[in-house]
Amino acid sequence: MAASLVPVTGAASATPSTRNCTEYTVPVSLAEGQPADYFIRGDLCLPASGTPETVQVLVHGGTYNRTYWDFPYQPQLYSYAQFANRAGYATFNLDQIGTGRSSRPHSSLINFSVLAHGIHDVITALRAGGVGGTAFEKVIYVGHSLGTATGWELAGTYSNDADAIISTGAINGLSATGAGSFVAFPANQDPKFASLNLDDGHLTNIADRPVFYWPATSDATVIQVDTDNRDTFPAPLLLELGTAFSSPLATAPTQSITVPVLSVIGDKDALFCADANDCSDKAALELKEGSFHSNAPSFELAVIPQTGHDLNTHYTAPYSFITMINWAKQHAAP
Repeated sequence: MAASLVPVTGAASATPSTRNCTEYTVPVSLAEGQPADYFIRGDLCLPASGTPETVQVLVHGGTYNRTYWDFPYQPQLYSYAQFANRAGYATFNLDQIGTGRSSRPHSSLINFSVLAHGIHDVITALRAGGVGGTAFEKVIYVGHSLGTATGWELAGTYSNDADAIISTGAINGLSATGAGSFVAFPANQDPKFASLNLDDGHLTNIADRPVFYWPATSDATVIQVDTDNRDTFPAPLLLELGTAFSSPLATAPTQSITVPVLSVIGDKDALFCADANDCSDKAALELKEGSFHSNAPSFELAVIPQTGHDLNTHYTAPYSFITMINWAKQHAAP
């Protein structure tokens, strides 16, 4: 594995005084026993000094890529990756299969099992020292929305991959009103993706991105930068997402998690609050969501006030970041 990892040249993304970043291409397969004919690309970022023992693996949501965790506009406010690096953590911020600079197989080949297996290959390489030469002892999985659901699948299949999980932008119970307001269309109809020759099952969206935001704490420029950096996601995941987020208590995928969990949700999240959960009652919501994590050794819920679905791109982002880092240091220090 280590010998087949290829650093992508010209990949520095931050000044040496703050952190050191290199983009890597990690060969992955779509399932156990299959050849590693595909790849995931991501940025391994290290603090300016010191050698961390823990890496946070950052996994974006649908219609996004790795820019969600390392936002290019006003990163001192909106980049969780930089925040984590300043706190002493290494981060591996990746593009999921089918997005960004990672492989884009035919959409019919992609499901949550495939996404989870690809990240399993990445984590295996990170623990073995195959990415950048450092063998990380601990891994914190950090997901957002669809990336959180990918983490649930990962935990159920590869229980030893993550030492702790931070789930953001996703809890059990999907809002019919919020989800119904999200409209996607084939990405090959979007000029941004025309050159990729994608099949009709790769979807994207443009006009409905405000469903991810709470206007009172959002910057119109941020929403525009977000829209400009939009990406694709495979249609087969739509049905799986509905099942993952709306499963009965006994069969919910979160019941497979056996490591500490922090869940972070905005109290104005249109996709999971509204008619699905009362996100204004933190105590009741934590009790309910905790019951869906009955096999985790510990579960904590953080509700971020006046914040919509995309926690990283609201004015309240530093509050989310501080909450996540403080919890992470209690469960897997840098």
